Amino acid sequence: LFALGLIRVRGEEEHPPDLEMARYNIDMLETLDQKTKGNLSPEEQQMLKNTLSDLRMGFVSVANQLGAQP
Repeated sequence: LFALGLIRVRGEEEHPPDLEMARYNIDMLETLDQKTKGNLSPEEQQMLKNTLSDLRMGFVSVANQLGAQP
């Protein structure tokens, strides 16, 4: 979320979205999801699934917004 520019730390200056870093972080969470198959509680698995879904949608949204800017 930080890399996408969707949230920021209070008191810090605003940084532009870093899609490369966001993609890397999403890829790492996907790897974590694959490596922990069958080893997470249902709640943990659902939280990881929801987080990945939210991040993917946020990535697409920010990428589309950046693509629409001149």
